[in-house]
Amino acid sequence: MKKFLNIISYLAVLGVIYVAIANAAEVLNLHLWGFKGTAETLGIPEYTKTMNLATYTFVVLAVGLFTGICWVGQFYLAQKEKLNAYKRELEKSSITNSSSTSRVEVLEAKIATLEKALDDALNK
Repeated sequence: MKKFLNIISYLAVLGVIYVAIANAAEVLNLHLWGFKGTAETLGIPEYTKTMNLATYTFVVLAVGLFTGICWVGQFYLAQKEKLNAYKRELEKSSITNSSSTSRVEVLEAKIATLEKALDDALNK
């Protein structure tokens, strides 16, 4: 499934690049501030920009990719943090288990020593 989604995303990016190159000669008028005709009626200044459609497409593509990376990056970093916390918890539990095992072995050795000493004391 992951490979399928990667292939689809690469094909979509290549499709956008193809459309941008195919429309490289087209010009686009963007209204960046205000609305069409507001300068005459309301006195609000209007700012328009004329740019190449291919340039506009590549800028939108780059902004979209950057936004997607930032958005998915938060989830990736959160999952990585959770995984590291889980690894630390596993290490703590394994250390606790090994220290408990060594304590049991020490206690068993002490019991064996005491039993031997008791047997020696009773046999004398």
